[in-house]
Amino acid sequence: MELVLVYLLVNIAAGALACFFGKRLFYVVLGLLVFLGVFNIALSSTEGSALSFVIAAVLGVVAALLSKFVYKAGVFLVGFAAGAALGFVATMLLPEEAGDFLGVIMVVVGLLLGLAAYRWSDLAVRLGTAWTGATFVVPNVLAAALAFPALLERVVPGDATGTFDALSAYIGGDFSAAYGTAILVGTLALAVVGAVVQAHQKD
Repeated sequence: MELVLVYLLVNIAAGALACFFGKRLFYVVLGLLVFLGVFNIALSSTEGSALSFVIAAVLGVVAALLSKFVYKAGVFLVGFAAGAALGFVATMLLPEEAGDFLGVIMVVVGLLLGLAAYRWSDLAVRLGTAWTGATFVVPNVLAAALAFPALLERVVPGDATGTFDALSAYIGGDFSAAYGTAILVGTLALAVVGAVVQAHQKD
């Protein structure tokens, strides 16, 4: 149970930080978003080896450091992450065959939003971090509330990597497919709230 709670808390806490304080803590949030994004993708596309953890950590730190010197590149990355997340959520509402092109859809939408973010950077940082943060918060909160027993069934005794891999695959796969509409509505609502909260914060 402890591993499930750690997985959920890390994703929800990092997502909430991005959603409500993304602009103020842009560089920190960028590192967290890249770390979590790469972390979840790496676990979903590999066997969850220790190398996946190392790669995710290195990319997250590098992206955060680079964004301090190349602000626009950092903004593009946030837009790209938000677009990739939007592409992922959108495929849940498309015909099942669209799932075969999930990677392509995520990259194309990510590139489009990344370029838009580059053009309108200030607004894009607020919207991008709010949206991306919401995509981490909502699925994990709903999974904890609606399918906690199913999450416990994914625990691999004595194997944190295997457990996180199984949880990521389940929440991003079967659970998201079953509750796609609720996740989309919840993500949109939370992203709007997050963007409004950020707009009222002093720089």
